[in-house]
Amino acid sequence: MTAVLLGLLTALLFGAASYLGPVLSRSNSPSAVLAVGQVAAVAVAGAVLLAGGAAVPAGHWLVLGLVAGVANGLALTAMFEAARFLPISVMAPIGATGGGVPVVVALVLGERPHVLQLAGIPLAILGAVLLAAGSGGRPETRAGTARRSVGLWLAAAWAGLYGVFLSVFAEASEGGEFWAVASSRVSLLVTVLVLPLLRGSSLRLSWSAVPLAVVNGLLILAGVSTFAFATQAGLVSVVSVLATLSPLVTVALAVVVLRERLVWRQRAGLAAALTGVVLLAAG
Repeated sequence: MTAVLLGLLTALLFGAASYLGPVLSRSNSPSAVLAVGQVAAVAVAGAVLLAGGAAVPAGHWLVLGLVAGVANGLALTAMFEAARFLPISVMAPIGATGGGVPVVVALVLGERPHVLQLAGIPLAILGAVLLAAGSGGRPETRAGTARRSVGLWLAAAWAGLYGVFLSVFAEASEGGEFWAVASSRVSLLVTVLVLPLLRGSSLRLSWSAVPLAVVNGLLILAGVSTFAFATQAGLVSVVSVLATLSPLVTVALAVVVLRERLVWRQRAGLAAALTGVVLLAAG
């Protein structure tokens, strides 16, 4: 039950971050929002690591943590960019389908969830897929269709990279949760600083947006930390699915705050995802 609660807390934290970051990126440089948030995250993660006095793990664990951070940085960049082209209630669930990657990896490596959890996993993932079924109903211009296509490709890239991050990070956590979090935050920060330099993007951020960018970075840090502990307390295949239920939070915020509307498929997706959560917890 501890792993389930930590997995759900991860979804709550990731869901809030997946709303706040993209919203900020619509009026600010996505790279700048990410960079400022991750500077704060690295500072906090470093302080916690020093205070905890955790022993330095073997080199390969550190390498895994660094690789996970690079994947996380690329995934977050794709997510923030996707928000410029798609409604948040559409893009967030698409990204969450990347949770299927660590599930498949864990099952291949020999994890055997309870029969109820095996039923809950596909239901939860199906819910995320249905949630991604657009806001629908409105005819689009050719330019609108092109923008949506770009957004969908970015969201798909986010999903794949997010799945790689979850899978590699879960493995890195075997060498120590604190070091996995800290090492992945360092390489994430380097990634989000290097990418805009390669692309010629701006890293300028208005002072008014700095506090919220910091909050977003700390939400991501908290979510990664709870995920690290969840993977050590329970099955990766179960925890990963719970963590990727973050769209329930993101979509709820988009509907309540931004007044985005859900079509029937998305409402069905919410029901399927919630049913999946119940089955995962029951197992």
